[in-house]
Amino acid sequence: MEEGWAAFSSAPIPFVAFSGVAGGINLICQLAIGHLSSHRITPFGQPDGTVDLLLLVGWMGWGISNLWLAVGLLHGADTALAHGRPKLSRMLRPDARAMLRGAGTLGLVLLVLAVIARLGQASAWLMALLQPALAGLPLLAGLAVGVYLATDQVLCLPIAVLAEVNPLRAFREGRRAIDPHWLQALGLTLVLALVVLAGFLVLLVGLSVALPVATCIQVASYRQLFVEEGPDTRKLT
Repeated sequence: MEEGWAAFSSAPIPFVAFSGVAGGINLICQLAIGHLSSHRITPFGQPDGTVDLLLLVGWMGWGISNLWLAVGLLHGADTALAHGRPKLSRMLRPDARAMLRGAGTLGLVLLVLAVIARLGQASAWLMALLQPALAGLPLLAGLAVGVYLATDQVLCLPIAVLAEVNPLRAFREGRRAIDPHWLQALGLTLVLALVVLAGFLVLLVGLSVALPVATCIQVASYRQLFVEEGPDTRKLT
């Protein structure tokens, strides 16, 4: 946390400016999606094809802006933690390959979490037929596994983006690195969640600070495991 805060404090203006720009675009996409969703049906009760197309564009813009924001902040945080000075122009420049790796990694993690949730629900349904009093146990077990996995993958994005590895390898490397430090990683996950939650309290302005701070803390943890104590940041082995 100290390293992450120091990295953000070394160059707060580029971080906040980039978060404001990318976050503002993301917010515009969200507002557009909300507005268009309420106008999908024509007065004749039929779906409006033009609105559906605009909705698709809005969702794509929302997803791309999220990835752009995440990747830009990761690159900026990595530069700051390496004792460089993050540049707004570098963060604003989209890195398509890194965004694809990040999207694939997040998609893989979400897919695994969805499978766990479905298995928990199916097991709870079966248990309700056999022993109704124990129907909640599979859901609790599924929740525990979900928390374990989410904590295991708290560094999956820095691994995929900064180490330049494919999503499956980022997933495996995250689990391998975090398992010996799982309790510390759980604490890190809670800290990151609290920082981002605090940013939500003052909306876009707060998030423009909270997101860079959380990213710098996350990248500091990544560098401690993969740079200072492990393989080179660009050459995971």
